[in-house]
Formats: sequence, structure tokens, C-alpha cells
Amino acid sequence: MARRIKSPRNIKPNDVEPFTPAEVVAIVTACDLIGRGSYERMRARAMVLTLRYTALRIGDVSMLARDRISRDGDRWRIFLRTEKNGQPVFLPIPGDMKAALDAVPVPRGCSGVSRYFFWSGNSTEKAMKASADKCLAAVFRKSGVKGAHAHRFRHTLATELLGSGASVEDVADILGNSPEIVRKHYAKWSPARQARIDDLMQKVHFGTDWAITEKPSRVH
Repeated sequence: MARRIKSPRNIKPNDVEPFTPAEVVAIVTACDLIGRGSYERMRARAMVLTLRYTALRIGDVSMLARDRISRDGDRWRIFLRTEKNGQPVFLPIPGDMKAALDAVPVPRGCSGVSRYFFWSGNSTEKAMKASADKCLAAVFRKSGVKGAHAHRFRHTLATELLGSGASVEDVADILGNSPEIVRKHYAKWSPARQARIDDLMQKVHFGTDWAITEKPSRVH
């Protein structure tokens, strides 16, 4: 049996561990178990899936405006931010996130259709963020995931992107960070990146078995 290769000593593990797939499932499932009814649960699910697929900060999610979701052909996109050069950054979103946002009830205290998914517009932004934090804290407790917090979703998406072959610059564009910040906090070694490199090298090795199978004849 091949011995497991130990990680180099000079490579430190990520400061914040990304969620595992099982932990994400536990967190999403917990959304249906909190609160007193569907109002809290549908809001929680939409918030969690938005964090999961966009890596936005919780403050940005709590204040998410409806007009930031737009259709582009056969897909939906979310507007993340405008770069310094004036170019907008959009991210495609999956169907389950779009469905969860569509199902979000009108915020309490709002008369008619709200401009926002989660905020009525009648409280302060600080109060709305505190409300979102409280909601997510309840979800994380119910999920049983140790050390769960909203910022870990940023690490999760960044690690997945880098493990799938995204460049540091790609991840920086999505997260709204500089490449230097991504290298410092997200680009450390991970099993996914190791697996990707293994796969790439396996493709290089295929068909190049030049091992010597016969002993060379002696020269007299």
C-alpha cells in the first residue's frame, strides 16, 4: 500500500477552513428547521444560498436589491459591483438560488412590493445586518456545524474556484479583493488543488512510459 505523502512543512493550512459539501448540506437543511414558520425559513434559505454561490459579505446580502438580479439569455446573473475602471462584474447564479430568492416573502413592515429581498427599508442598514446575523446564527446552531459563520462561504467558493483551475486574478474579480489578498488568505494549499495538479500531471504522463525494461548489452 502506498504511503500517504505528508504536506511540506513550510506550507500552512488555510486560516479559515472552507465548508465541506456535507456541512453545506447540513446548513441548508437547517434553514427549514428554524423560526416559527415559513417566513423565517424561506428568508434563511435564500440568504444561505446567496452566500454559498456569490461569496458576498453578509452585509451585502442583507441589503440585496431585486434589480441586482437580471436575465441574460437562458441564464440569470447577479450584479456584484462596479470595478474602478467602470466595468460591472456579474456572476451567473444557479436555479436553486434564483428559486429561493423568488420565494422570499415581502419583508415585514413593508407595504406593497419591496425594492429589496430582505429589507423593508424602514429600519437602518445596521439594524438589518444585525437581523441577518441573528437569523444565520440560528441556522448555524441548528446545523451542528462547528465554527460555522458567514465568512466561511467566501473561503469555500474561493477554494473551490482555485481547485477547479481558476487563476488568482479570476478569484479576486469574483470576491472583490486584490490578487495579493487572495494569495494571502485563499490561495494556500488545499486537497482540491493537489487533486487538480495530480490530474494535470496524469495527462502529461499518459503515453510517455519510457522506463527501461531490458538491461543494455555490455560493450566489449
